[in-house]
Amino acid sequence: MTHHEKNSEHSAETFRSQFPLFAQPENRNLVYLDNAATTQRPAMVIDAVADFYRHSNANTHRSSHRLARQATEMVEQTRQRAAAFLNARSSREIVFCRGATEALNLLAYSLCAGLEPGDEIVLSTIEHHANLVPWQMMAERYHLQLRYVPHTAGVPQFDRLDEMLGNRTRIVSLTGGSNALGLRPDLAAIAEKLRGRHLHWVVDGSQLAAHEVVDVQALGCDFFVCSAHKFYGPTGVGLLYGREALLQAMPPWQGGGEMIAEVGLLHSVYADLPHKFEAGTSPLAGLAGLGAAFDFLAQQDRGAMAAHEQALLQWLHRELSQLPHLRLLSQPQHNLGIVAFAPVDAAPADLALWLDGRDIAVRVGHHCAQPLIRASGEGATVRASVAGYTTWQDCEAFLEAVRDFQRVTEPVDSAAAAAAAAGDDWLADDLSALRLERLASQRNWQDRYRELMRWSKSITTKPGIRSAQNLVQGCESEAWLVHRQQEGRHYFAVDSDSRVVRGLAALLLSQIDGRTGSQIAAADFDRLFADLGLRQHLSQSRSNGFYALLRQALQFVESAQ
Repeated sequence: MTHHEKNSEHSAETFRSQFPLFAQPENRNLVYLDNAATTQRPAMVIDAVADFYRHSNANTHRSSHRLARQATEMVEQTRQRAAAFLNARSSREIVFCRGATEALNLLAYSLCAGLEPGDEIVLSTIEHHANLVPWQMMAERYHLQLRYVPHTAGVPQFDRLDEMLGNRTRIVSLTGGSNALGLRPDLAAIAEKLRGRHLHWVVDGSQLAAHEVVDVQALGCDFFVCSAHKFYGPTGVGLLYGREALLQAMPPWQGGGEMIAEVGLLHSVYADLPHKFEAGTSPLAGLAGLGAAFDFLAQQDRGAMAAHEQALLQWLHRELSQLPHLRLLSQPQHNLGIVAFAPVDAAPADLALWLDGRDIAVRVGHHCAQPLIRASGEGATVRASVAGYTTWQDCEAFLEAVRDFQRVTEPVDSAAAAAAAAGDDWLADDLSALRLERLASQRNWQDRYRELMRWSKSITTKPGIRSAQNLVQGCESEAWLVHRQQEGRHYFAVDSDSRVVRGLAALLLSQIDGRTGSQIAAADFDRLFADLGLRQHLSQSRSNGFYALLRQALQFVESAQ
């Protein structure tokens, strides 16, 4: 790590020092690797938001007083900075939105309104839901056809894009970088394939803008969208770039104040660009923060930042690729800063919870890219994403925590598991070795987690109970529970892919399996959960999973009375 630091032109520590969140006592050991979801804010941005409210809070335009003039000037200066940030020809080509999602909805609504039934929209399988759902909605409304770039296991073959282009292709809307895999398509090659065709090319640059300098003129796209909170700006603010002639021809999406020039009872005249697309009161303090974010990035060596991020990314992929029982979905090549993987012998949510116990923030789930994750053969992945303030020490702490998790969650290899897999779904799980006092005596959350992982090995795999009617509603990870009564006592069988859920299920069954209805009714499970020190460490969804299992078990008992 020392070698890397000495040879890096970008100092992550210096960069990090400009972000007040990391200076707070509770965050000094935080390893923040959830930057693809949202970046942190530098002091410049935070101060600009507060300064607007302190000194110039007023609505813009249509007012002659001093505060309104200051607010209006701020908004239009921010628009000019945005045009420079994307290298647009004019600030008239910049529309402020609440984020990339709103911008894509605006484009889908306005562009599709002029299409004919049977016209085609080309998308890819790695798109964020925000670049899928709006087009799906408009395709259904106007009877349009959606076509997808050919893919292998969800990863598009963009070199075959021209196979999807035909006489009816009207819109091509593609990501500039996958939020789930980090994959950065060759936009120059795509531009070449689209050159000379009568269609509109939309680029979702939500992940791109934080890691690369964007030049929409060089790129050659017709529209470009991004969200400020992805590149150190405020939440609730985004940019839509569009060629001026195209924006001029598009109908507005929303109606209301600020987007009109004149209103009559039967007809209204819309405002000129870009205001005809900005209905209602804008997020003015957010726009002040956005202007500061542009200034902040302008002060940085963007090339050195990108080189630092890429060095981290290469190292993380290399180290994770050497770990057993782990499947890497992302690749370090053409990657904007994301490592995506799934543990083979545990649920991704279990690893995320383990990392949170080490104060390491990652993202787990389908990342609003369900078609891609499903096509990859996974239900969810762990995503770690880097930024300019990510240090080599951050990455080492992350890697060490993953290694520790693998040691704790070694695959179960027992005769009981083999028998269960052979089809004996009601094989009694042996819970005799579980001791509540041992779990309660663990000194910290990491040790308690290890004990829960040990308990989870008591719950064997039961393929026969994994059916829709046995699925427990309310668990973050899928869990199945069945029940039978014998000689006045209640017996349960449970299964889950999540080791944490299986550990919690073992805890529950240790208190109810083989008990009478009156014994179960007398148990104080809230007190048990609190006494074991689990409530403050498990996420709400995890603790809800425990109570979902409990509720289902109690319903079984009540129905059997």
